Amino acid sequence: MKQLYFFLSFLLITTISLSQTSGTIKGKLIDSVGKQSLKDASITVLDSKDSTLEVFGLAKTDGTFELKNIALGKMIVQITFEGYRPVNKTVTLSKENSMVDLGEIAMIIQSKDLQEVVVQSSPIIIKKDTIEYNAGSFKTKPNAVVEDLLKKLPGVQVDKSGSITAQGESVQRVLVNGKRFFGDDPKMATKNLPPDMVDKIQVFDDLSDQSKFTGFDDGNRVKTINITTKKNKNKGYFGKVVAGGGTDGAFDESANIHRFDGSQQVSLLGQANDINKQNFTTQDILGTSGGGRGGIRNATVGNGSSSSGITTTWAGGVNYKDSWGKRTDAYGSYFYNDQKTPVEQSSLVENATLTDSSLISNQSQLSTTHNQSHRINFNLESKLDSLNTNSLVVRPNISFQQSTPSYSSSTITNINKTGLPTYSSISNGYSKNTGYSISGANFQFRHKFAKPFRTMSLDVNVSANSNDGTGYTYSINKFYTGSNSQTDTLDQYNISSLRSSTISPTLSYTEPLSKNQILEFKYSYSNYNSNSINNTYQRSIATKSYSQLDSLFSNSFNNSTISNRFTLSYRLQKTKYNVSVSSGIQSQNMTSNNVVKNVNIDKNYLFWIPSVNFQYNFSTTNSIRFFYNGNAGQPSISQLQPIKTTSDSINFQIGNPDLKPQFTNAIRVLYHAFNPFTQQIVIATVNASAITNDIQNSITTNRNGGRTTTYANLSGTFKISGFFDYGFAIKKPKSNLNFITNLGYNQSQNLLSDVAGNTRSNFTYNSNLGETLSWTTNLKENFDVNFSAGITYYIANQSIGQNTSYTTNTFSTEATYYTKSGFILATDFDYTYSANRPAGYNASVPLINPSIAMQIFKNKQGELRLSCFDLLNQNVSVNQSVANGSITNTKTNVLTRYFMLTFTYNLSKFAGQGQKMPGMFRSMMRGMSGANAPRF
Repeated sequence: MKQLYFFLSFLLITTISLSQTSGTIKGKLIDSVGKQSLKDASITVLDSKDSTLEVFGLAKTDGTFELKNIALGKMIVQITFEGYRPVNKTVTLSKENSMVDLGEIAMIIQSKDLQEVVVQSSPIIIKKDTIEYNAGSFKTKPNAVVEDLLKKLPGVQVDKSGSITAQGESVQRVLVNGKRFFGDDPKMATKNLPPDMVDKIQVFDDLSDQSKFTGFDDGNRVKTINITTKKNKNKGYFGKVVAGGGTDGAFDESANIHRFDGSQQVSLLGQANDINKQNFTTQDILGTSGGGRGGIRNATVGNGSSSSGITTTWAGGVNYKDSWGKRTDAYGSYFYNDQKTPVEQSSLVENATLTDSSLISNQSQLSTTHNQSHRINFNLESKLDSLNTNSLVVRPNISFQQSTPSYSSSTITNINKTGLPTYSSISNGYSKNTGYSISGANFQFRHKFAKPFRTMSLDVNVSANSNDGTGYTYSINKFYTGSNSQTDTLDQYNISSLRSSTISPTLSYTEPLSKNQILEFKYSYSNYNSNSINNTYQRSIATKSYSQLDSLFSNSFNNSTISNRFTLSYRLQKTKYNVSVSSGIQSQNMTSNNVVKNVNIDKNYLFWIPSVNFQYNFSTTNSIRFFYNGNAGQPSISQLQPIKTTSDSINFQIGNPDLKPQFTNAIRVLYHAFNPFTQQIVIATVNASAITNDIQNSITTNRNGGRTTTYANLSGTFKISGFFDYGFAIKKPKSNLNFITNLGYNQSQNLLSDVAGNTRSNFTYNSNLGETLSWTTNLKENFDVNFSAGITYYIANQSIGQNTSYTTNTFSTEATYYTKSGFILATDFDYTYSANRPAGYNASVPLINPSIAMQIFKNKQGELRLSCFDLLNQNVSVNQSVANGSITNTKTNVLTRYFMLTFTYNLSKFAGQGQKMPGMFRSMMRGMSGANAPRF
């Protein structure tokens, strides 16, 4: 039944797009003086109604062109060629006149050659390795954000959480006018900026700072989107204020106000709601969002109203960007976030044993986590001299967080064949944690010598972390032996503290061998030190105080890691291809002193670090890239320490001092082809990796039903995954259609043992195959719709324990109808279906979110909207995972039905409109300009 959605959806869209009557336009281009043909001149055919692209092509060697498959109607033909004046002609195609011959067209030389020929109305332009989208060519619904615009772009996908994929790769950075916006959080820009201030969307692989400096590509790329704003909106302010109230006390308030004045930009953001809305990426530097020890970890709170748990958010911040003098750019931000998330979760866990029986655990937990955090980041980029031979970059980033998680959980474990219980546990806990993190604090000094490509640079990275916490745990554990039982009560107070710091300077020198070859010598030193205290005190029955140190639950130690790394890289850069080969050696010394158990660890490792990067450009829009990396991974201190620890007296951990480092060989191949004439896109990626001496779990099932975990070096770990995306534009209705295929296979090994010492290898094989159909419209008037349907098949097999397989079907539609008078009718419909899971953990969720709105005031600046989330009150969240001989099915509470009345007011005042800025902004700008601005 569910697979029928795919067939019907595909049939509907295909029927719309096929059998369209079309016409042809042809002609010949010549020079008006020399009469020579003009090969590769650009011919663009636009619909005269809305100036959207119909067909795009180039003239042939003899100057002739013939553009086919053009919709009937009135068209504008634009002809451009470098150094010549553009030519515009209007033609009408009809059933009676489907072939228009423009004849011989003479083009006139301009007095000054153009540096670059750009058809301004063309929605897509290729500039070397950058795909540039003209934002005005893609229509969005009223009160949209940049995220809605990105959904319309060929080759770009945005999921429900707001994560962006472009050309098959995850977008890690979104810039505004070439600079970072609220740090490296992509959602800050895409979920807060309006699309009507956007001029261009540029998608490219951003080079590393070192590559930009040397001028040679080192193969280290970051998939990046740059949002450029319209020139007529670079002086003024814009933004949006939202106020909403709903049933059961639901509320949704937000504001974002932006002030642009040339190079100076200031943005203020604020948000408050209890409906799981976060227009940013959540961070947890303390790792405390998962509740107390011994309990079930909370599901990660994501973005979107169907996330697990119900989150109340209070957040706000400011972003600042300016040029301080001619050679210095400064930009940074501050962001505050206060989130409180109650979570109700139940789980069914099946643990494999060496017998034909398995252990079945039914777990439930109620937890609440309250996180408060401050994020501060700053960037200072300065050219220290007019010749740009010396430059300085400073990028400090610091975060502060306070977290107060609490939980109450219960667990009962039975033998599945007999139904007899092995143990049960009831536990309650509360903790308070505070700390800070200095991450990615980067200081870069760079110097260029007179000889091209000869450079020297010093990069110093500094990081530091501090975490102090206290907590209480009260647990009653009952262990069963036949008809007898034994009770173990834990009443504990925990004190934890962590101090760590790392300083890592890197010295690089590049020497050119020729104009397209370069050698790079690099030396990196890293010094990491940490001091960890984790002391647990049992409550004394006699004194009623927490005075007895419990060494089994305590684990305090001092760590130090010193590494030295030498790397030699060779790079060859040609017009069609570039290649980089690197080889290095890294020595590492790890020491640890456990002050509770008096155990010392001293390990020395020597790693070989090879890498190869290759890129071949068939054309500016068609390339293939190959990456190989070899990386060593040393065991952690906790995996090495030969001491027994626990957090619940049921499950225990013991380190293995004989562990060897693991080594990962990873290969990535990426092919992408984009035809700007037909807007067809083909993207294919393959990722594969294999690990030798993989550090995996060795698990022994205890007599009481708990597990003791140690670690071993095992073979047989590898994974491979593939992604394929084929997309193309449909002319009527104007839209994009994408067929996306995902497949993956991974294999890993762990060891399972019983109390008698019998041990067997347990292999886990996970496979998945998924297909998604995505259709996004680009209609110019009245109607906006995005549609997707997907099916994914999962198979998980284990050599010991149960196997499982299930199918997940998804169907999603976002539709908005709006009129010129300001009436808006919209609905989101998401249907998810999963089966073949244990009773109570299957899902069939039709999620319908309708709304009706009216735009009011002059220029439709206001909007009044009545909306409903989960109209049928059917929302649930279930999840299944398979690993380490366990199958875990989880159900978590989610947001359910509510009604909301929301008022939105849009601000937009720009230079030339005769409007004054708000007083707050005027005073702020005066304080950040003139004599008060720093100078370098």
